[in-house]
Amino acid sequence: MDVLPLISTIVGAAIGIGSTLLADRTRWARDRRDRVELAQHQLRADFIAAVARSADIVWNVAHHDQPPTEDGNRGAQEAFREADLDTWRYRIALSSPSEIVAASETLLDALRHYRNTVAAGERKGSTQYSEARSTYFAAVAEAINVLRGTQGRLPFSIRQSERRARADASNPAGRFRAE
Repeated sequence: MDVLPLISTIVGAAIGIGSTLLADRTRWARDRRDRVELAQHQLRADFIAAVARSADIVWNVAHHDQPPTEDGNRGAQEAFREADLDTWRYRIALSSPSEIVAASETLLDALRHYRNTVAAGERKGSTQYSEARSTYFAAVAEAINVLRGTQGRLPFSIRQSERRARADASNPAGRFRAE
């Protein structure tokens, strides 16, 4: 009996099985990495959306509660609770790299300052309100750039909102609505 064909068949089968296992392992690792990356992107997008919801509450108080009322000031204070930002803060802190955690903390600090400014009775048209809002938008732009990582620049500019804020400040009579 000739053993050479038997050995070559066994070696060929081992190579075939090994390459199939290697390809499956590579595909599994890539799919796992893609799922983790997708989950991170979703977490970051949901975080920014929660921040935007909170900022909308603050904006509504600042623009519709004139002169300031106690209910409006309380509504501004509740903005963090409404958007559940503390939960989002912890989720980011537990599952993100340090530069993303730092950017999200800076953004939350800017939003907190914006909220506290409105809760203190400052409304659209005041210098303190305009400064707090500008600081918030600068923090949003920076946080989004950090959160996006290597995906590149945004297709739109957060600065559009900064221009609107300047238009609001320069038009205290409210002849047009910038947002």
